[in-house]
Amino acid sequence: MEKTELLYCVNHLDHLEDGKIQEFVRDWVIMSRLLLEPVEMVVDGVRQPFDLMALHQMIDLLHDKEDCRIRLIKGPHETTLHILGHSLVEKTLIDHQVFKYWELIYFDYLKGRVKDYGVFGYMRSYDEFLYHNVSDLQKRQAFQASEEIDKLPKMKTIDGEIIIDCNQFSGYDVFYKGFCLTSCWRVFFGPAYQQFFPQQLLLEIQQVDRAEKLGKGIFIEIFKNPLHWAEVSNLHYQKMFRNQLGIAQLSYTNGVGVLEQPFIEFAFEQSTVQTVQYQNDLFQPIEKKKATFFVTRTYDYLKDDYSVTRMKGSLNALAYFPWIDNENKQMMNFKVLYPELTIDQGVSAYRYYIEDYLDVKITDLQLKNFLPVLQFFVPRQSIEKFPLNELKQAIPGISIQEVKQKTEGISLLLKHESQNLKVLFIPQKFETKEKQMRIIDV
Repeated sequence: MEKTELLYCVNHLDHLEDGKIQEFVRDWVIMSRLLLEPVEMVVDGVRQPFDLMALHQMIDLLHDKEDCRIRLIKGPHETTLHILGHSLVEKTLIDHQVFKYWELIYFDYLKGRVKDYGVFGYMRSYDEFLYHNVSDLQKRQAFQASEEIDKLPKMKTIDGEIIIDCNQFSGYDVFYKGFCLTSCWRVFFGPAYQQFFPQQLLLEIQQVDRAEKLGKGIFIEIFKNPLHWAEVSNLHYQKMFRNQLGIAQLSYTNGVGVLEQPFIEFAFEQSTVQTVQYQNDLFQPIEKKKATFFVTRTYDYLKDDYSVTRMKGSLNALAYFPWIDNENKQMMNFKVLYPELTIDQGVSAYRYYIEDYLDVKITDLQLKNFLPVLQFFVPRQSIEKFPLNELKQAIPGISIQEVKQKTEGISLLLKHESQNLKVLFIPQKFETKEKQMRIIDV
């Protein structure tokens, strides 16, 4: 992979009222001039030579309902600012040597901005950002060899175009309810992120270089040098940070998830978020099935009411099949998948979830004779073109004792050793709140 050694910084500020917009935009201009010594500027799409006086005149005229973009440029280096009402989004792309020269001043500048008004921010190697976020095959050829691209995981777009499945990468930027979720060198989470991550959870995050309060938010540095992101140890820390935040559980774009055990799970109700973290005997983060300690955090972000409990034990069947049908002696869980976004019609995803749930040991005496049921809600076209033969070949060690195909879906009864699992593939038109809460037979 060709390296640029550029540094990429993004920060989002909000609630800049009572003249703060003008103040913060002027500070941005000063900092940008120190970093770049810009020679060009682009104001709302109009490219022109850099003109400081014209820029300040424009800043003086900013109003509360403003929506404009400013870009300052010098060669490959640039800073951009999107002004939208009382909100600012600032992006900076500079050479690492320039950053090191101005690091103390620049970092103080950033901290001062996000301390009281920060929503989100990050600093990272631009090479790392590109590697983890560019999905277009042709665009990747600008910085990566074709033979390397061929080895990367693939998926499809809605239009059927083959692209890179960036969900598998530790530094992929995904968005959940309008909030950016990612893992990289330095990250700042403002107070708005407490609706997903209680601050204490972030402060106690493991395998990072530092995690500390910064104003109303939390600042985290995962490893020391942003240019060393590709080292095996740093990629591990980056992935572990992503796992501990459960980003893959909150949001993914490939239709089937990352096909890995969670390190944390979430429950949301009105203004309350509850998280369950999975840990081993050394209190280190670990996959759900290997956990022996469980940390449950409950936080009401409107009342600022926080509680935490830690307990040792093991997960029972309800952790995997939370809905119980006592009348028919069945227990159920479900997955909502979009196999048309995969390049194998969802076979790999079906196999992963089937093997994962077949591996669940039912030790609860009252549920010992209950049949586990796994429901897949998928688009109707995935039912019509269901890859049954491919699925059978993908799970040769698992006996498929019963196959029923009806207009409403497909039903399989699977057996592996002493474990049974009923698997239903159901068109998503049935995916209503009521239907999810009971077992559907097809």
